[in-house]
Amino acid sequence: MKIIYVVLAVFLMALMATPGKSQSKKSCNGYCSRMCAKGEKEVHPEDCRRTSCCLRHRKKKSS
Repeated sequence: MKIIYVVLAVFLMALMATPGKSQSKKSCNGYCSRMCAKGEKEVHPEDCRRTSCCLRHRKKKSS
């Protein structure tokens, strides 16, 4: 039983020491796609991997 606790403790320490890949930095505020629609801005963040992040242009409010 002690061996299981030691293995679990080592696993948890290794898990805490590595940077969290499961907690991705959400840097794409739009959507990931191979091709963006006309009039959308194309960005290449890490969280979209091999696709592009398509950002829709917001219309300015006229006052």
